[in-house]
Amino acid sequence: MCNCKNVELGSFDNQIQIDHCSLLHPIWVDACIADEVIHLLSRGVKTTASCCGHNKTIPSIVVAPESVKLMEELGYKHFNNVCIRRGPYARTFFYAKSVKCSLWIKLTKVWLPYLWHNIIDDL
Repeated sequence: MCNCKNVELGSFDNQIQIDHCSLLHPIWVDACIADEVIHLLSRGVKTTASCCGHNKTIPSIVVAPESVKLMEELGYKHFNNVCIRRGPYARTFFYAKSVKCSLWIKLTKVWLPYLWHNIIDDL
């Protein structure tokens, strides 16, 4: 679970600034996922967005299309974003490893949408 308490989705209340040597300019990242993002930047991954989930949704990291293969090599699992199903950005969403979410979030935000989009849609 992340350290967020009463932080709404889309809020910047729990963010810290990261100024990494691989970046052209500093970025803002949720504090509870910052160490993981810094580790990925150090490994050459180009991140485009991340969110700890604020104990309300799936903790995730989004990368540039050219970093997808590296994320897979690092053992990251794809997060199926139902809003982007095709194109170069469809496989750029990954589950964060450093922040865990509750079983309820996994059920409502991962398993049920997966069943809906992969099984029920095909009926």
